[in-house]
Amino acid sequence: MEHCKQNALTLTRNGVVIEEDRCVQCLSCVQTCPAVAMEFVGKSMTVPEVLEEIKKDIPFYDESGGGVTFSGGEPLNQPFFLLEMLKACGELGLHRTVDTSGFADSELLLKIAEQTDLFLYDLKHMDPLKHRLYTGVSNEKILYNLELLARRGAQITIRIPVVPGMNDDKENIERVRVFLEKVSTIHHVHILPYHNVAQGKYRNLGTDFPLANVQPPTPMQMETIAELLQKNGLQVTLGG
Repeated sequence: MEHCKQNALTLTRNGVVIEEDRCVQCLSCVQTCPAVAMEFVGKSMTVPEVLEEIKKDIPFYDESGGGVTFSGGEPLNQPFFLLEMLKACGELGLHRTVDTSGFADSELLLKIAEQTDLFLYDLKHMDPLKHRLYTGVSNEKILYNLELLARRGAQITIRIPVVPGMNDDKENIERVRVFLEKVSTIHHVHILPYHNVAQGKYRNLGTDFPLANVQPPTPMQMETIAELLQKNGLQVTLGG
């Protein structure tokens, strides 16, 4: 605490609390903490630096048949860095997957697609108003980009996070099925049950967890959703 020039550390009954509005991330607390109890997570890295980390796992990729997945957050928020990473991985002959919400500039997305072997593409809600309510943006660009990628022949697996009371109703699932039937090049769907693992993170940040009253869907609920989606021949996987 004495080394913090911003006076951003306060001792409470629950331990030392960082006042985020004062902290400038100078890391003096991390460097001087005698118990090594302070830790800084995350750092800026160049493409070659990340690539060196990836190379360490190539034996595992060779054995499993896997590859590199770029996720987040949203990897398309850093499109130029992502593009250079994809190119570099391609030069090593690595399989490249991009996990995205699809909310991105269409022209940039097509450039990314040229260097991507597989997209894991989120569909959160088919109703544009409810999508804006729950995520802050409309789904118009997301659906447009999905159709655009499909027309360009991109390999796509749809991922649907199933959140009870928000997008698990029969009407929404049916709209997903009809939409994917129209985009006939998409055959794989992963349905992902909501979980409340993040609740602890919110608690550590001193922030209310907005989904505290939402319970994970039951296995029977997930099976029902899978059956609805499988009507038009989609290959549905629970989890993924």
